[in-house]
Amino acid sequence: MSSQRGLINSLKSIIKLLEEEKEALVENDVDRIMEIVNQKSIQINELSKFKGMDIQNNKEAMDLVQEIDRLQELNLLLTNQALSYQTALLETISNNLNNFSNTYSSKGKYETRNDINIIDQSV
Repeated sequence: MSSQRGLINSLKSIIKLLEEEKEALVENDVDRIMEIVNQKSIQINELSKFKGMDIQNNKEAMDLVQEIDRLQELNLLLTNQALSYQTALLETISNNLNNFSNTYSSKGKYETRNDINIIDQSV
């Protein structure tokens, strides 16, 4: 029974880390995310001590595993959303860097103009 208590404590630690990771993802705190990922890795290695343990009849452990699965899926969605945002931002910046146009001014002088837009108006 003590090994099941140890498993439950490990699962609760992972849930706490996943909740902290969710907050860090929302706040876009990269340093904190890296630290949490390292801590999660350590905790997951700790779970290997419980390999082969039958927890099918342990409702508390099964509920914790389902909660871990739910939080992990949510964090994955937040990560994908952040990556999509970063990609869109980089594409916008890249497109703006390519929008330098060399023209003549109304006074006949050569000038470089920057058409910088955060919103894509090419539609």
